Amino acid sequence: MVKLFNDLIKEVTTPGYCLACGACVASCPYESLAMEGETPALKKACMNCGICYEECPQVIDQRGLKRKIFGRRSSDEEVLGIYRQALSVEARSSDIKARAQDGGAVTSLLASLLEDGFIDGAVVMGVGALPWQPFPKVATTREELIACAGIKYARGPLFLGLKDAVDLHYCSRVAIVGTPCQIAASRRFVLSKLTNRRLSEAIRLHLGLFCGHAFEYESLFRGVIERQLRTPLSEVVKFDIKRGRFIIYRRRKPRRELALEAVKRYACSPCKVCFDYAAELADISVGAVGSPLGRSTVLIRTQVGSEAFDIARRFRELEVLELEKVKPGINVIGKVSREKKLRAAGELKRLKLQGKTLPIWLQEQPPAPKEEELLRSIAQL
Repeated sequence: MVKLFNDLIKEVTTPGYCLACGACVASCPYESLAMEGETPALKKACMNCGICYEECPQVIDQRGLKRKIFGRRSSDEEVLGIYRQALSVEARSSDIKARAQDGGAVTSLLASLLEDGFIDGAVVMGVGALPWQPFPKVATTREELIACAGIKYARGPLFLGLKDAVDLHYCSRVAIVGTPCQIAASRRFVLSKLTNRRLSEAIRLHLGLFCGHAFEYESLFRGVIERQLRTPLSEVVKFDIKRGRFIIYRRRKPRRELALEAVKRYACSPCKVCFDYAAELADISVGAVGSPLGRSTVLIRTQVGSEAFDIARRFRELEVLELEKVKPGINVIGKVSREKKLRAAGELKRLKLQGKTLPIWLQEQPPAPKEEELLRSIAQL
């Protein structure tokens, strides 16, 4: 039986598991859906096609996607998922290094792919009408990539950007840059039998970002930073997380810092039950953990990812080292990834004990995560 938008509301939105990624809205071929703030809503008659449900990453056990992508599941030892190469990189170009996060790997890679023609557009997270409010942008030039560089640390409707890339920019070879949950959605576009082919066939590269959690824009950015700290978001030039601190860089003013533990209370609800830190479903995963300051860690996972990264090497946009040759190295990433999985298992157990609604994929098929500690936690559900 085909499930519809009303099922998404019942199973995902109402119990608080919606990612606000916009995949359901963007995929609707009849444009019956729209985002109301961070919530998808029905704006005109539903035609009962079921595509919106099939694009949602929150209704399935994502291990099934991993089998389709890699031909197998991760082993118990592969806490970071399946990958071919682990590298530490730094952008060579000063214009990218001046604006980008950490080593500038994502911006440099995408700039090379645009110049080569491997892609003709990238869907990245820029800002919307309010300062630092995430909103998708379609970058088709190096300058547009640099303008959107930097992590926003809040969630936004990324897949409205995919629709714009195809409908407004006429892109046919698109890179999707997103957090692990957003990469799961982009994989759903490509791998679901019931999908919006016009959009799915335009996706060429899935570029994932390491992610502990996203934060609620209204409560943290507007409530704490603007009102409590009296720091206008308009004067903030960059946010960062380093060594247990949430760092706020301000234009021509001293930076401000908050303890990361103190801001974790503002993490978005779906993030608390997410098991994926290292974007395990991506073609290439990128983050700061594992590399020295000023460099990015890159995990190349698929053949498409290898082809894309080789282009950046050919354009000499990146200085590349094997991750095993730098410190703190791969083991630190594994530790962070394992901790996130354990936290998610603990949160699911807590929700179960409180009689709260569990994610629909867990109701239908209990998970069997990799680590022994995690198995013991889940066994109590």
